[in-house]
Amino acid sequence: MSDSSPTTHLLRPLWKGLPIILVCLGLSLAAAWQYLRYATPMYESTAKIKLADSNEGAMNTTLIKNSDAFSLVNRASAEVELMRSPLLLARALDSLNFDVSTYRVGKLRSSEMYATSPFLANMTLHNPQWADQNFDLVIDEAGLVTVTAPSDEVVTGKLGDSLHLAGADMRISANLALLKKRPDVPLAGHYRLVRHDRGRLIEAIGRQLDVSSTDPDVPVLRISYQNPVAQKAAELVNALTKVYLEDYMATKYKVVNATSASIAEQLKTVRKTLAHSEDSVEDYRDRKRIVNIKQETETDLHKIAELKIQRANIQMSLAAVNDLYSYMTSGRDKALTLAPNFQAFNDMLSTDIVKRIKDLQAEKHDLLLRFTPEDSHVKAVDMKLADLNNYLLESVRNTRNTLTIRYRDIDRSISQSQGAFKGLPTREKDLAILERDFQLNEKLYTFLREKETEAEIAKATPITYHRIIAAGLVPIEPKSPNRGLVLLISGFLGLVLGTVLAYLIAGVRATPGNAYGVQKETDTTLAASIPHLGDEPGGQLAFFKQLVTRLALKGLLAPGTKLVINAFTDREGQAFFFERLRDALLMQGLKLRALVLTDDLSPNPDAQPDELLLIQNVPLAHDSYSLAVMTGAQANLVVIDGRSTPTARLAELDLLIAEYQLPNVQLCLNRAGYDPGFGRLLARRVRRWIRRAPRRAAPEADGLTLPAGLDLQA
Repeated sequence: MSDSSPTTHLLRPLWKGLPIILVCLGLSLAAAWQYLRYATPMYESTAKIKLADSNEGAMNTTLIKNSDAFSLVNRASAEVELMRSPLLLARALDSLNFDVSTYRVGKLRSSEMYATSPFLANMTLHNPQWADQNFDLVIDEAGLVTVTAPSDEVVTGKLGDSLHLAGADMRISANLALLKKRPDVPLAGHYRLVRHDRGRLIEAIGRQLDVSSTDPDVPVLRISYQNPVAQKAAELVNALTKVYLEDYMATKYKVVNATSASIAEQLKTVRKTLAHSEDSVEDYRDRKRIVNIKQETETDLHKIAELKIQRANIQMSLAAVNDLYSYMTSGRDKALTLAPNFQAFNDMLSTDIVKRIKDLQAEKHDLLLRFTPEDSHVKAVDMKLADLNNYLLESVRNTRNTLTIRYRDIDRSISQSQGAFKGLPTREKDLAILERDFQLNEKLYTFLREKETEAEIAKATPITYHRIIAAGLVPIEPKSPNRGLVLLISGFLGLVLGTVLAYLIAGVRATPGNAYGVQKETDTTLAASIPHLGDEPGGQLAFFKQLVTRLALKGLLAPGTKLVINAFTDREGQAFFFERLRDALLMQGLKLRALVLTDDLSPNPDAQPDELLLIQNVPLAHDSYSLAVMTGAQANLVVIDGRSTPTARLAELDLLIAEYQLPNVQLCLNRAGYDPGFGRLLARRVRRWIRRAPRRAAPEADGLTLPAGLDLQA
């Protein structure tokens, strides 16, 4: 990665500000360590309860659910609120010794002892204002007890004596069981007692108590409690789960007993109502002679449909016979020429008569071929035809009369059958009402009988199907503060703060650093970048020989040129650059005149046509005379330092060039890309400090130095 890349430029403040980052990191970790050392740890204990399934056990728990029209849908949420209720918390506290807290007073903090207290304290408050107030307790080696009340009232006594204060009575006795078990625990010491108000104690516990459902579809409650004393956390969750199960059992059997009694009373009433409904249905069926209305109605409808079909057939036959009768009556005298339609009158007798008539007609035609119409043979045939026609007509008339009578009988039967449907909707409605009342009463009676049986079974099974699947254990490690997390966050914040400070300091003390930083801040041409050349004179001179060649190629070292070396301050390497450039020019054999200006009284000549005039100007920040020197020069080199020149100086230089029209100004970056780091700088300063005394005793000349105002020609 190039040293002039933007990434390197952005990361330079981190490397340069590494000491600041490390200091911030160390301070933040030290502060976190002190916080962890004196912070009060909070221990968390957790218990879990599996709620009873509605279909589990001998008692079907839907007994109450089905009987209660206002039962909750989300049972787990209701149980969570019940578990957090002050009622159960108060019952749990009745079995715990949480009302009086004992603390051992230390130099920096006080710690609660609870079960590890070497003494037992029984307190009765008469002044409610003393609740949650501190009672100072001191026990000496001789067993003398001194108690200081919140009102600064002092009372003394011995262990086991009753102590009477204006607003409280107490008795302090040694915890012999603990002292026998742990003889290393001292009894004498400085302690603090607090008698808690029950209401405020319940509120404080509720804030530290967390009751939740592990999953909406899984009826499991998770009960967690945090307390500075690990044993108190475990005892509270266990006592709360125990009280919850006892309350559930008591409530269940109270409701079961009440439900059983209520069901028994309801059964008496429902039994009477059901018997009355049965009698009403029976009496109505007897009065209306109803066996099965639906079946009877279907039978009547089927009978009427068949009669209507018979009536329709007879009606069609009757119409055909009437037409035949009318036809034959109107053509009585034309029997030989008529051809009646016998489609509706086609029995065997009629067919035979018609056949005989046709035979006689044929016979008559044969006789007329031989005899006249007045002949006896022809008349005999006519008489036979007349008899047959009369007989056939009378038969048709009798058939018509018979069909008419049958039609009337069937129509009368249909009317009688349809009369059975009068009042049928009313009968069906009344019977449906009676049967519906009977069915409702029967269902209610059956339901109550089932619930009575369930209630009897529930009363006979004194167990609960709620189960404690995880009891609260005494925690070993505190829940908070999390040492690893606190140290990690503190270290991270220290790194962030150190990084921010490093960039802020880098922004306040911003320097170009390298050629990229210079070109980013100014439009002035960069003539040369001089790296850190160390303390070896040979290496320095070799670099400046190459620099002279590059400057010559740029036209800055032509004869007759007045080249002015400028700088803002004395610390930017102006003298170093001037001396090394002068030495390199002399070694090149150029005709050179070098001049060092110290103030406005120093001579400022112009360059001769055959010489190169090299001038070390007065620093720009010291005297405005330096601007006049720069104005009269043919070329100006401004030396800036990559580590000490503020970046704002480059913008200031641009303003000076634009305002005073300074000719041919170019930059020379000293110590380009030099970033030794804090360790190397410290080592360098130590070496310089060690070498300073010998150098002061025996100074040596470094290169060719000239006094102020002295010319040197070569």
